[in-house]
Amino acid sequence: MSEDIKLGVPYEFQLNSETSQGDRMCFTSTISMAAAFLRPDLFKAGNGQRDDQWLRVVNRFGDTTSSTAQIAALRSRGINAQFRIDGSVSKILATLEKGLPAAVGWLHNGPVEAPRGGGHWSLVVGTPKIRGLGLLFHDPNGEADLVNGGYVSNGPTAGRFVRYSVKNWAPRWEVEGPGTGWWVDFGV
Repeated sequence: MSEDIKLGVPYEFQLNSETSQGDRMCFTSTISMAAAFLRPDLFKAGNGQRDDQWLRVVNRFGDTTSSTAQIAALRSRGINAQFRIDGSVSKILATLEKGLPAAVGWLHNGPVEAPRGGGHWSLVVGTPKIRGLGLLFHDPNGEADLVNGGYVSNGPTAGRFVRYSVKNWAPRWEVEGPGTGWWVDFGV
């Protein structure tokens, strides 16, 4: 890859949801960003925020945290996607090179040497020209502290095009070893 990639994906901040689900809808906010990029016609002005609109679709199939519900919602709207547990940085880079984002589920709590937690979802939307500099994310909860765990900022735009180093993010994603990351593949 000789050039950087920065996909024009719209950003959603999960904590400003008009529902009571904001603190647990990272997956829904992440998938709504991808859906808005892949099929912008799905979202109607005046019907609330995109992630709240997407939550209404997802709720027809199950809970906001369910991968089965998210995939069913995507397919119901004509977006082919697959939940996978074989993610690697090379697969994410290949997806970005096709012009597609990648939704990734990772552990955001605890130190990088021992990540833990119920998990968190965000969307990989790019990479700098020099791969070692990391990946660009739309993190719906703000900017994560990858070294110590938790978040350094939960501001409404803090997670927009945030750069996470592969060194400190990949251990939180591939927790069962190389090639074990949870992700939603839109390139199927």
